[in-house]
Amino acid sequence: MKEQELYTVTQQLNELFDNLKNGKITEEEYKELSDELYRKQTRLRYELEHEKGLHYKELKSC
Repeated sequence: MKEQELYTVTQQLNELFDNLKNGKITEEEYKELSDELYRKQTRLRYELEHEKGLHYKELKSC
């Protein structure tokens, strides 16, 4: 579930960047729109890595 959400957020960021490159939005608009998405992307990556670490610890202790 989180992997899919991370993929979606990354796609949205890529689309925003493409819009910036193609002149469809300004740099200021890009910064405003991408700020929350970058935070969400960072949080999801952290959560996924944390879960993977916990899973690895469980496997190692068995």
